[in-house]
Amino acid sequence: MQPGIVALRRALTAAWQNDLRAVRQDGYDVERGREAWAFIQRFNQLIADLRVPIQRAWGPGGLVHVADSPDIAGPGPRVSMTRVKLRNHGNLVAIEASTHSEGEAKPNPGLGLDREIEVVGVAPLVFVQELYGTLTAFLQTALSVDFELGGSRWLFEQVAAEQFVSNARWPALAELYQRVTREYAVDDSFEKVIETFAPGTTENGETEVKLGLENLHRCRDTDPDIANFIQVVKLAVAADEVDTWVTSEAVAHDFQLDSESCMKLGRLLRAEKDVWRDGDADEDFASWNFQPSLNVHFFRRIGSIDDYLAIQAALNPASSNGNGAAKPRDESVTRESSTPLPDGIVTFLMTDVVESTPLWLRSRSQMYLAMKRHDQLLTVSIDTNGGVVLKERGEGDSFFAVFLRATDALAAAVDAQRALQSESWPDGIPIRVRMAILTGEADADDGDYRAPAVNRCAKLRRRAVGQQILVSETTYSIVADIMREDLQLISVGQRRLEGHERPEQVYVLQHPEVVLEATVPEDS
Repeated sequence: MQPGIVALRRALTAAWQNDLRAVRQDGYDVERGREAWAFIQRFNQLIADLRVPIQRAWGPGGLVHVADSPDIAGPGPRVSMTRVKLRNHGNLVAIEASTHSEGEAKPNPGLGLDREIEVVGVAPLVFVQELYGTLTAFLQTALSVDFELGGSRWLFEQVAAEQFVSNARWPALAELYQRVTREYAVDDSFEKVIETFAPGTTENGETEVKLGLENLHRCRDTDPDIANFIQVVKLAVAADEVDTWVTSEAVAHDFQLDSESCMKLGRLLRAEKDVWRDGDADEDFASWNFQPSLNVHFFRRIGSIDDYLAIQAALNPASSNGNGAAKPRDESVTRESSTPLPDGIVTFLMTDVVESTPLWLRSRSQMYLAMKRHDQLLTVSIDTNGGVVLKERGEGDSFFAVFLRATDALAAAVDAQRALQSESWPDGIPIRVRMAILTGEADADDGDYRAPAVNRCAKLRRRAVGQQILVSETTYSIVADIMREDLQLISVGQRRLEGHERPEQVYVLQHPEVVLEATVPEDS
C-alpha cells in the first residue's frame, strides 16, 4: 500500500473510529425526522474533511482532483474522474455515480456504486457503518485502490496497535475484545473475532494478536516504532558484514532508546525471519540479541518501511496476514496477477534484457541467478508504484506491466533502472535493460491486453538500447506538466516504429541520479 494511500486510510479510520466511539457512548445523533438529510450532509462533510489526504493519495507523482459539494442539493463531491451524487428520497438515500469524460459527467452504473440505503428507523451503528461503507467504496473506486476495510478487523487491529505502542506487548485476544467492545460500538461476537484472528485455536482468548509490519504500518501512531525498526535493520546489515550479533544494549545506546522502545523493537525483529536468524530474548523482551539473517543484505539500501515491505514481498514465496498466518503466494513473479486490470486509457511498461542469449550461453547457472534477481527488482519497482505485472511477453527476458496512471509508470521505470544499476551482478553477466512506456486505449481481456497500443509499445521498446527508457508522445502529453521534479523528458525528435508509416515523437526519460542513455539512432 503506497504511502499516500496509507495516510488517507489512517485519516479515514480515525474519523470512523471516533463515530463508533460516539455510538457506543450513546452520543451519536442520527437527527430523527431528517435522517436522509443528515446522511448526505455528513458524507459531503467527510469528503471536505479528507480533502488533503485524498489530494495526496497518489504521492508525489500527481495531485488528485477533489471537488467538494457543501450544498446537499449540489452536483455531489468529485474525486479524480468520479463523481457521486446522494439524493434525499425520504426514507432512503439514493446513490448515483458518474464518470467525467469530455468535460461532462456521464452516469456510470457500471462502477457498482449505485444503490439505495434505508436510513429511517435504523440503529445508529447501522447508520454509521452505511455512511463509512459508502465513503470507502466511493474513494476506492475513484482512486482504484483497496483500503482493506471490509468488516471490523481494521478496528481490532488499530486497537491492538495502540496497546502495543503503549504497553510494549501484544494484547491477548480476550483482552483486545474487551477493550474494543467497551469503547466502541461493534456487532461482532467473541467467537467471530476468534475465528478472524486465531481460527482453530483452543486457548479461548489467550492467543496474542500480533500484527505483521505491513498491517502495523497501516495503523495510526506507529511511525516512531517503525522508524526504529528500519534503523536496526540497517544496523543488522552492517553487523552481518563483520559477522557480529545485534544486541538490545547496543541498540539502546546507539539510538538513545528507552526500555519500552527496545522491548517493542525486540518483538518486531523476532518476527522477521529475513532479519533475525538466531538469537535469545527475555520473556518480556527487556533484553535480546540476534544473529542477522542470511537474507539481511537485501535490505542494505532501504530508506523507509515501504522499501522494506517491497523487498520482503519479493523475497518470500508466502506473505503473512495480520495474525501471522501464512497464505499461499505464487513463486513466479511474472505470473499473471489476480489484481483487477484497468480498462480505458492505461499506460504500458515493457522491458527487455539486452543481449540476453549470449549471457545464457556463457553461464546458464549464473544467468539463472541473475535473472531471478532481475525479476525481483522489477517486480518490486512495479508493485510499489501501483503497477500490475502481467507476464513475460515478446522477445528475450522481458516484462510487461500496466499502470492506471502514467506518472506511476515513469516512477517505476526509473526505480527499476536505479535498482538494476545498483546491483552487484555476477562476473561476466552484465544485466542491461531497455524499457519503453506508452499510453493508449485498451481493455483487459482474460488477464491480457490485445490492442494496437500494446504492439506499438513493443515496437517502441525495440528502438531502445540498454539502460534507456523511451517514452511515447501520448504519455508525454499526459505527464509533461505533472510529473515529479526530479524527472525530465527530453525529445529526440520523430522516429518511425517498425510497421508504421507515421513517425512518432519520441522522448527519453532522464534522472540526475540514474545513468540513462539519452540518444536514439536516426531512422535508417
